[in-house]
Amino acid sequence: MRSLIGKQAFIGLNDCAWFYSGAETPVLKESADAVQRYLEFRALGPGGREHNALIEADCKKNVAALLGGSPENIAFLSNSSEMISMIAGAVDFRPGDNVVIHTLEFPAGVLPWLLLKDRGVSVRIVRHNRWEVTPEDVLAEVDGRTRLVMTSHVSYFSGARLDYRSLYDRLKQTGTLLLLDATQSLGVVPVDMNEADIVVCSSYKWLLATHGAGILAVNPRRMADFMPRSLGWRGVQDMFGQNRFESFDFLPDARRFETGYPSYPTLYALEASTKVILGIGTDRIAEHVLELGGKLIEGLRHLGYETMTPDEPERRAGNICIVSERGDELANELRKQSIYVWGGDGRLRVSIHLFNDSEDLERLLTALPPSSGV
Repeated sequence: MRSLIGKQAFIGLNDCAWFYSGAETPVLKESADAVQRYLEFRALGPGGREHNALIEADCKKNVAALLGGSPENIAFLSNSSEMISMIAGAVDFRPGDNVVIHTLEFPAGVLPWLLLKDRGVSVRIVRHNRWEVTPEDVLAEVDGRTRLVMTSHVSYFSGARLDYRSLYDRLKQTGTLLLLDATQSLGVVPVDMNEADIVVCSSYKWLLATHGAGILAVNPRRMADFMPRSLGWRGVQDMFGQNRFESFDFLPDARRFETGYPSYPTLYALEASTKVILGIGTDRIAEHVLELGGKLIEGLRHLGYETMTPDEPERRAGNICIVSERGDELANELRKQSIYVWGGDGRLRVSIHLFNDSEDLERLLTALPPSSGV
């Protein structure tokens, strides 16, 4: 299989096999050029600020298009961890309330809820079954005191994809909110912000941009009256109003969650990269990645490896994870051959994106020792 975009579109990609997108992606040349434009616009003073505002608006339009929503429901903060923690502080938790999470969740989606224990909030943990969690598993822990369910769309740990639409179909009939982390899915498989209450995502993984931005998508269906507990000048209607030392009014849309200027170099990069993704199409990217992933799973099993990630395409995305207690050592050995994967925590993770092809796959499978050697 050929890649959906030539390796020459990235910096340095011709010299390696990059299966590291679950951690971060290579530098897209269009994003690098966009960051350079940001620096050039800085020299224009007020004109530079005007251009920043245009790029930010275009970036929100692109992200909204990827999420099936509207730009006014998109906000930019610094990273997913900040946003999850902010949401944990904004929900009006009462003693006796609970939050439901699961054991395939990244620490950023776990730690803020543990902090709530001091306020009498319990954290219910759903245990995975062979590295997978189903909507039914989650719903079994939900009751009348469950204020929020936190889950990733695709697990960083196992690569399993959760059917969040089915989960939300049940939760929206209750008072329980669904917070969905799309960091391991947005840009590689379809994500619909209308099928969750809040969606968060980082900028530097599957979206092909740089570090520095967190995407917050707020579904107004149940979140119109949800207000942050942290506030900055970007979130109010008139920061220079006559009564600014006595009162304020939140902006009516997702901008109320923005406290100050975003990382504009990141937004320039993200505007460029999301334009590329939209031009190719998420459905087409998903088809490419899932087909390559199926071939990888077949090749890994031929070598004797146990895979954590489900076989069925609809139950996985770009991450293919392998059981290995020496995953970190194996990743280091592959790195010496310019094959980039992530290893550690009892596994090896191979991440496939739109720039990967059959040659990359063959290079990896040839370099991997049989499982008996791992």
